[in-house]
Amino acid sequence: MITEPLPEDKFTFEHTYVAFDADNVMLEVGNVEKIYNYKSVTKPIAAWGILVAIAKGKFELDTPAGPEGSTFRHLLSHASGLPPEEGDPIAMPGRRRIYSNYGFDVMAKEAEKYLDVSIQDWFQQEVLDPLGMDSVRIVGTIAHSGTGCARCLVPFGREVLKPTLIPRELAEKAFQSQFAGIPGVTPGYGRSQNNPWGLGFSIRNPLEPHWTGNEFSNHVVGHFGMSGSFFYMDLSQGKGGAFLGAQDFNKDHIQHWPALADAMVRIDPEPTGQVDILYPSM
Repeated sequence: MITEPLPEDKFTFEHTYVAFDADNVMLEVGNVEKIYNYKSVTKPIAAWGILVAIAKGKFELDTPAGPEGSTFRHLLSHASGLPPEEGDPIAMPGRRRIYSNYGFDVMAKEAEKYLDVSIQDWFQQEVLDPLGMDSVRIVGTIAHSGTGCARCLVPFGREVLKPTLIPRELAEKAFQSQFAGIPGVTPGYGRSQNNPWGLGFSIRNPLEPHWTGNEFSNHVVGHFGMSGSFFYMDLSQGKGGAFLGAQDFNKDHIQHWPALADAMVRIDPEPTGQVDILYPSM
């Protein structure tokens, strides 16, 4: 396993990163057990908790939730029409990709109508505990209050690659663009006419520029956070990675993340073997 910083690592502040596949950890740089703010890397974890509730029959993807005409599917994929922060809808559901922290807060309240516990306790008992994500805490907003270490994102990534908490068919929906082809804005990267988003997961293809690089397949999902964090899963290569740091997202991350992510995803386990194509239908 590689533990020395990669040549493509140009960051001077305290940080850590990991690269892994379904069976191996190939890279651990920095203090992988140090607690950092996940910020919006919280969202995929929260989304998985919502999908567990759906899998357990608490409600359905298309159960009404949020503003009129919206459902859990809309809220998960930032297509409900709600604004980025608290306020009235600014678009009709399904028409625009409006990245909305507020939408996730609304989704939490809507989900709690069907659960016997708080949404935070639900995530703890249904996602964090079963996956052994011992350091992770989500105690406030489910949009961006998560904290934890880099090492704890490895079991979550492996769950994404080979789901155990939800059916594979539901996982595949999470990685497919919902309300495909609608325009939107990716914070920090700008507007695009086709802004794809799954069920809580950002979808790379066809977004450019992006925080991953050219070594990735077209089947990349994940998230980045304004704490200077990222979490990616290349579903075709069967590889994942995460980066956490002590400096908030800025132009240095935009400049240096793609090359570092490329170097991370190039690392193969030893011995190198055939990589399973886990989601060939996507």
